[in-house]
Amino acid sequence: MAITYKANVVEDVLKVMEHLNDTKISKPIMTIYEFDKIIALRTQQIASGAPLFVNDMTTDVKSNMELRQIALKELTEGRLPFMVERKLPNNKKEYYRVRDLDLVAVRDRIR
Repeated sequence: MAITYKANVVEDVLKVMEHLNDTKISKPIMTIYEFDKIIALRTQQIASGAPLFVNDMTTDVKSNMELRQIALKELTEGRLPFMVERKLPNNKKEYYRVRDLDLVAVRDRIR
């Protein structure tokens, strides 16, 4: 399965922002699938020359693992401006900010 960057166009930003404060059905814990997708997406962005969200990292990257370490540091510091959309069985959607999700389920993947 190839992970591609696809920017979803949100026509009504206020509607999505309104849903961020709704009561949620699912728990605010990041799943391993969301974690893998976010890290892969951010690593691709950094490799393409996107600006970094952490200041203390060097810009001369020697390997892809360094790109992953930068993405992990951005995630653990809560600097990523991504949102997760979770589709529920009743065809509703829940939106979470990545920085609001708990990383307890993916601690073993962060190294």
